[in-house]
Amino acid sequence: MLAGKRIAMTGVTGQVGGSIAALLAPGNEVFGLARFSRPGSEREVESYGVIPVRCDYTTGDFTGVPSDVDYVVHLAADVDPASIDEGIRQNAEGTGSLFQHFRSARAWFYTSTTGVYWDHPDARYAYKETDRCGGSTRLTTRFHYGTSKFAGEAVARTMSRVHDVPLVIARLNWSYGKAGTGGMPGAIVDMVVAGTPIPVHPDWEFMGSPIHEDDLTASVEPLLGAATVGGTIVNWAGDDAISNVELADYIGELVGIAPKYVSSTEARAYPRVTDNTRRKEIAGPCKVHWKDGVRWLVEERHPEIVLRPGR
Repeated sequence: MLAGKRIAMTGVTGQVGGSIAALLAPGNEVFGLARFSRPGSEREVESYGVIPVRCDYTTGDFTGVPSDVDYVVHLAADVDPASIDEGIRQNAEGTGSLFQHFRSARAWFYTSTTGVYWDHPDARYAYKETDRCGGSTRLTTRFHYGTSKFAGEAVARTMSRVHDVPLVIARLNWSYGKAGTGGMPGAIVDMVVAGTPIPVHPDWEFMGSPIHEDDLTASVEPLLGAATVGGTIVNWAGDDAISNVELADYIGELVGIAPKYVSSTEARAYPRVTDNTRRKEIAGPCKVHWKDGVRWLVEERHPEIVLRPGR
């Protein structure tokens, strides 16, 4: 794990960024860039040991933001832009402004999404980094996220070449952990416990490759080490492919509550399973099996429930 470095991070108030910042801060000088618009978020970040820096990088104003850092870990994103123009302004142009400010860094880490891939008809198809892109990432009724993040990749690659700064582009899949919402797995945990029906699309399985915060953090240093000018692209995902139904059924076994399901075409998140050969070559296999990670997640979110034994 990184130690003794000066690191600029965005997205520290989010689920993934909060998890990684909390684990990196004790051994590094981490500057957390954010607007801190949510009450208490700045104090929360300080509790990790992160130095909070108020900044909206999408405006291009970096007043008071240090530029002499070893690494930049760019995790922030607008995951539900109201329009494609807004998505590009936030996720692509904002990345360009950020890169310009931190152009003297030793290496850059740009977090993208597996939602950039073109939809494949096989829900269990494992996407490779070389596959066709052009996805829409159906997180909501507005489908601009994947497109704007792909534009962000192009901006980051260009700036990497212009400033001769090594870059890694990590396409993130289902992330989960203790911080924030717990990611998509955390949402399903809460739905199972509350007895809320889980939407299931009638035409395809909602598949993913969940990756725990411990594996996310452990992979940051080796991925930065694999950065190249122009960008090294890596699927940032776990080693197991599961569906939301498999996930919910396992949670149900742990808590002793049978999950409820409802067929709905509004179940918009399209399947994204990934081929992780490249990530394994760079960072090694994941250490947290998804069932172990989900058990920890349930224990963290619902300590009032005595979990059943077994895996």
